[in-house]
Amino acid sequence: MLDKGEVWIAGEGTTATIPLCRLDELGEIGPDRRDMWDGFERTDSVTAYPMVADHDTERRTRLVTEPDAYLAPLAKPRPGRRLKPLEQLWSKSGCVFVAERLWLETTRVIAMRSATKALSNVWWPVNFGDASVEKALTVWLNSSLGLLTILTRRTSTRGGWVAVKKADLESLPVPDVRAFSRGQIQGLSNLLDGLATTDFERLPGMSRCPARKALDDGLSGVLGLPSLQTLHVLLASEPVVSNARL
Repeated sequence: MLDKGEVWIAGEGTTATIPLCRLDELGEIGPDRRDMWDGFERTDSVTAYPMVADHDTERRTRLVTEPDAYLAPLAKPRPGRRLKPLEQLWSKSGCVFVAERLWLETTRVIAMRSATKALSNVWWPVNFGDASVEKALTVWLNSSLGLLTILTRRTSTRGGWVAVKKADLESLPVPDVRAFSRGQIQGLSNLLDGLATTDFERLPGMSRCPARKALDDGLSGVLGLPSLQTLHVLLASEPVVSNARL
């Protein structure tokens, strides 16, 4: 069972184990959009508070991103709301962004990493506090194994529309990098760097996506896992991903 760290792929003659833990044991998840709008408003001016602003799947095609908008502190609370302390909100900014909501038929990446801390209205910012760990976990979350764990905890809102709630993300099983060798962490970090300018296909096309294959093969090589080829072929054909009828 993957939840217990056991990796077994149908058709592969080997199995492997990896140490897992809850995501919130490694990093802190930032505020949701409602809380963020209780302290900020979007602005066209450059400020000290950058944000990652959208989930346009024609633009969000890579594992690496950068903030593309800015926030300005609210001068007074919005009607019927309380003003959130600026320091409280900004202290939870992060460099890893996990999609808050996914349209699986068009989504290309589950998570992205920025070199600059930011907040977001459509991605969960996560602060892991270490660049190599951020890169390693961004690789995992976008791998076939990472997608599988997210799909098992998804909240379906309509067909292929999937919400990733904060509580589910906090408890999401991810590799316990505290048990990894420095070489393993660096290997996954280097994998992200090598794919930084590579575009990913939509999830239904993952079985023929060179970037997805390179990511899965690289992850397997670093962690000593069986080939994930069969898994990402199976995931691509899942009705919730492909939106195809059974």
